[in-house]
Amino acid sequence: MTKYKNGYVKHTAKGANWTSGHRSFFEYRDLELGDATNGQYYAQVIRAKQALTKGTGHHAHDVQFQWVYVTKGWVEFEFKDVGLVRLEEGDCHFMPEGCHHELMACSDDLEMIEMYSPGEINDVEIPDWRK
Repeated sequence: MTKYKNGYVKHTAKGANWTSGHRSFFEYRDLELGDATNGQYYAQVIRAKQALTKGTGHHAHDVQFQWVYVTKGWVEFEFKDVGLVRLEEGDCHFMPEGCHHELMACSDDLEMIEMYSPGEINDVEIPDWRK
């Protein structure tokens, strides 16, 4: 990350660090927006290490804002009161605060950008609304 005067930040893809994280079938590249905004916002690139064929379990996130943009492949979510939503390359999706959902499946070449606020995200387990 390069910091400039007046708070401008540049994050370069060349030599970027990919790490394991919240989901074992994904790897993550922190875009360092959290550092640039003192934890108010967070952005990361997420890519699949393998296809997901089994859901992650019903949950919500403890953030006020969450947005994803698919740059490659596809991903499927199921949302309470909405149903199954498939996002493909070029699609984006805003998840309102506290929305109940489950990550159902993804392609083995999935890559997406995720942004959220505040700058830390955790799962909140909830009962399966389909039962």
